[in-house]
Amino acid sequence: MTMTMIAELDQLERKIQAAAKLLDRLREEKHALERDNRELKERVRVLENSVGKERSSDLKPKLHELELERTSLLDERRAIARRVEEMLVKLSILEKAVHA
Repeated sequence: MTMTMIAELDQLERKIQAAAKLLDRLREEKHALERDNRELKERVRVLENSVGKERSSDLKPKLHELELERTSLLDERRAIARRVEEMLVKLSILEKAVHA
């Protein structure tokens, strides 16, 4: 093996390690978003029950705000899931290249 190949393999290894760290961070973010989503669903449920009982007009804007926040979090979750999938594909390609 030439020094150039060793240097290229070292660089590839660093890239794989960076990708693995990114995947870990994205997984952590995904778990946090899932937790937030569960909490928001519960808050929405509680508010829906309150609105149903009280018919208070001041709770409806809050409910709408929470629904928008939940939608936003779901969108973020989907984006993160797509990024994780893309990174897994790239990581798989890099692993195949290393082991080829």
